[in-house]
Amino acid sequence: MHLRHLSIRNFRGLRSLQLRLRRDTTVLIGENQWGRTSLAGALEAVLGPPDRALIDADRTSGAQGPIEIALDIGESQAGEFDCCAPLAALPCSIFGHRVVRLHLNHRDGSTVPTILNADGEPVPLDQAAAQAAHDALRQQIPVIRLSLWNGMGRTEGATVPDAAWTSAVNAWMAPDREGPPSRHALLQSAEAATSELSDRRLHDAASLDLVAELRALPTAWRHAERQPANADRVCAMLIAAHALLRADRRGVGQGVRPILLVEDPETHLHPTLLSNLWSLVEQLPAQRLVTTNSPDFLGAIDLRAIRRLVRRPERTVAYGAKSKDLSESDVRRLSYHIRTLRGGAFFARAWILVEGETEFWSLPGVASLLGHDLEAEGVRVVEFAQAGLESVMRLAGSLAMPVHALVDGDAAGRGYAEIIQRHDAIAPCRLTVLPANSIERYFWDRGLDGAILESAYGAEAGSGRSAGRAIDDAIRRYTKPGLARRMLDVMAADPERLVPKELGDVVASAISLARQSMRA
Repeated sequence: MHLRHLSIRNFRGLRSLQLRLRRDTTVLIGENQWGRTSLAGALEAVLGPPDRALIDADRTSGAQGPIEIALDIGESQAGEFDCCAPLAALPCSIFGHRVVRLHLNHRDGSTVPTILNADGEPVPLDQAAAQAAHDALRQQIPVIRLSLWNGMGRTEGATVPDAAWTSAVNAWMAPDREGPPSRHALLQSAEAATSELSDRRLHDAASLDLVAELRALPTAWRHAERQPANADRVCAMLIAAHALLRADRRGVGQGVRPILLVEDPETHLHPTLLSNLWSLVEQLPAQRLVTTNSPDFLGAIDLRAIRRLVRRPERTVAYGAKSKDLSESDVRRLSYHIRTLRGGAFFARAWILVEGETEFWSLPGVASLLGHDLEAEGVRVVEFAQAGLESVMRLAGSLAMPVHALVDGDAAGRGYAEIIQRHDAIAPCRLTVLPANSIERYFWDRGLDGAILESAYGAEAGSGRSAGRAIDDAIRRYTKPGLARRMLDVMAADPERLVPKELGDVVASAISLARQSMRA
């Protein structure tokens, strides 16, 4: 079973949220105080341990109505509901798929579960049957919070010694540690985890693979001094084993698939250790919900798994790329170009879309000369030529990312302008077409011809050379990024006079879009 859809109203920092989840991994990104932690808390209250149930204090400050949380639970394989008596007879089908729709209403210290039909109407069911369905779901898809820096030791019902987990795992997390934990502590933890994993009803392939790796730790540790990556793998395996054991201690039986909540895993982990851990966590028989602020971590995630949370006055909206929005070709290009090379763009408040390197290097410098910091404003400059403008615009639309596009005035630029103008965007989309065939020619026409001539031919260069030839020679001598830096050096002498107006307008517009997105 897996969680298909989550709806939350009046829970802590979330006045209203609708979230569509993937079967495997869903990654949440968003500004601080925009509801990521509240979302994890809501899931834990509904499907976590019984002592994490909803309480009156969870209601959003100032909210008028009750706390309401609704979940759509689908079958991962046909017939799963039939194996669980409280769920087998519940009547709901959505687009041909069997779904259990659980709705919880909490008011005045009491939480009332209701089962809904496909139209969202309550199914006539006695209270005991609805409560039994809720209890069954807590067992079948329990929420397990994968804590990476605290709580690694004491877990109710644990048989692995607390001291072993603490010394073996927390020692790796400590920012001021002098060295790795002792070989004895690590192997003690591995031996205990292997024994417990082997004894329990965890017979899926991922669990068996993890047991085999844990049994091989003595060999891995022998080579850890020569191969530090092995030591990272040791720690990652222990964390993954701990997650499985915590899930099983919740009463998880064979075939049950928990939901792992992983909050900001990069906070206390070196990127190498995080990579090792994530490669294991992906193999665990679980649905994963991850929050992160790490562009590097996003590099390991399917682009379609990302959900960008945006807070509006009365609700929080989760934006993400649907499979129908992006082709496999789009995903390949965007995954490499946008995410791998410019991963921080996903955390921006607005994009400036540009054709190439000169614009990419020039615009942040122009902003700085005018007294602005694009990074601090949440504005990212994103090249689109290599990934394809259509793909980038579809991605921006899916994420509700405001954009200001800057294109050349040549035939290709006019084609780009047509694409942007016909794009049906959720967020604002603005356009500037340069009055020149390239940005280098634009610099030449805006009084920087002397700087380009000097870049191409040296300080003694005279006039009378064609613009096209001089620009080509300057780029050949300094490359496009190098020439952009030289243009910025010249502008720095008198920014108010030498910074071209159109570039200043683009910067001001993008900053305005970013600020508006925070107030929306």
